[in-house]
Amino acid sequence: MKKFFRKSHLLSVLALVVLSACSNSNVTPSANSDGATGTTTTMAPVPTTVPWEKGAPEAAWAAWLTTFAVVDASEISESECGVFAVLVTEESLTFYSWDGVQWSDKSDVLGGGRGKYPQKVYSSDYTNDGVIDYFVTYRTRKNSGPIYGGFFTIPWSGDMRCVWNWVDIDNGRDISKVIDRPDVDQRKGRVYAAGYVNRRYSSRRQLKYSPSANSFVFDDVYQK
Repeated sequence: MKKFFRKSHLLSVLALVVLSACSNSNVTPSANSDGATGTTTTMAPVPTTVPWEKGAPEAAWAAWLTTFAVVDASEISESECGVFAVLVTEESLTFYSWDGVQWSDKSDVLGGGRGKYPQKVYSSDYTNDGVIDYFVTYRTRKNSGPIYGGFFTIPWSGDMRCVWNWVDIDNGRDISKVIDRPDVDQRKGRVYAAGYVNRRYSSRRQLKYSPSANSFVFDDVYQK
């Protein structure tokens, strides 16, 4: 009696699986190679976006970091453009995007990164748009030489909106992607460095983002 019950229960489950599969497919007529009309079964499309529970990216990021010899790791940057984070390991800078299931390597947008020996990544809203950006410091030699730094952000608007990039820095005379010997106030989210220097004029001031120029400028230049 128990054996018969288990068999009938199994048949019921199989029937439900078949009915479920049929309900999620579309049946349309088709012509076979001999001209006869048959049927073609087309499965319903799978959604391309994957929802996730609140806190899932953070939990996955914390777990992901345990698999590396981490030198430094960023905070998570979340906006309508997506969810992103940066990882620094020895001699490597890696940029990741959360796809709803896992963190995926998107380091191609780094364009080779900032120097061969990244040192640290600072997380703050450097462009004042409510979204976390990154400031990365690095050396050109492993354990010696000056520290350099660059801003890795996404622009507010325009054709490149939602495209991460190294943003220009204007020292009052030259434009580059990096600054020499930066000082970072991590608590306040501020970066300081030497601006344009000549025999009569020198400065070490805070860098501020200029939306109209889509670049960072020194505040003494910004106020002129």
